[in-house]
Amino acid sequence: MGKPIFEDCTIGHYSFEGVIKINERLINLSQAINVRDLGGYITSNGKHTKWNKLIRAGEMADLSSDDKNILLNYGVNCVIDLRSDAEILKSPDALPSEIEYVQIPLFNDDETESSEVINQMNRLYSRDPHSGHIRMMEVYRKLAIGKQPQGAYQKFFQLLLNSGERQNILFHCSAGKDRTGIIAALILGALGVDEWITKQDYLLTNKLIFSRVQRRIEYAIAANMNAQFITSLFSLSTVSLDYFDAAFAIINYTFGGVQQYLKDWVGLTADDITKLQQIYLEF
Repeated sequence: MGKPIFEDCTIGHYSFEGVIKINERLINLSQAINVRDLGGYITSNGKHTKWNKLIRAGEMADLSSDDKNILLNYGVNCVIDLRSDAEILKSPDALPSEIEYVQIPLFNDDETESSEVINQMNRLYSRDPHSGHIRMMEVYRKLAIGKQPQGAYQKFFQLLLNSGERQNILFHCSAGKDRTGIIAALILGALGVDEWITKQDYLLTNKLIFSRVQRRIEYAIAANMNAQFITSLFSLSTVSLDYFDAAFAIINYTFGGVQQYLKDWVGLTADDITKLQQIYLEF
């Protein structure tokens, strides 16, 4: 039963190599997943995003001593935690003292369910195989126009504007896929990276968290969860262009694109966007 599910764990029909540069951007930590640099992406006017300035990741709760040294040697000096208070209380980041820590929660809890245990999820997702997918579509709509995400985006981008020149920032949620994925997409859009490239970066998560998804589903099978639950668990544990498009249909068609969204919804000015590009692009 597991194999057909995992055959659906695709990363789209795009060619990643040459654009994504997977091996160049991965930061291999033994106790953290989905850790990668947003550098090297080409913009519409031919510039490139800077390396070593913005790193996206999953949670940092179990970092080894070697992992901490890798982050310090990479130049990371600020971590922004997008998780809720409850998630942080359960699994606080284990960072070197040299790294500044900032919490900017996008939700009051983990609405993606990506950090919940299997038994806690059984009641919600064991009746309808589409329930996980429906849940994620709603989460992404909230990420686009929810009031708490709106306030979080304002704080996040102000930190980039105020501290980006001196700080190399790692931002993360639990698995580094949904909250982190949308923040990364907004950053890349602000910098002028084309949306098809942004989608490739977003979809790369499925490749990098494959083993995590596999473990969750194997545990569910061992716990005798039914097929409806396992299908929903897969939807909750991976990313999909359906989810991305649920948010970006609002961003693109209601607001007119990422940069206009950042102006109208997040409150950035044209000068702010220019400054972000000056900080995070190679000229």
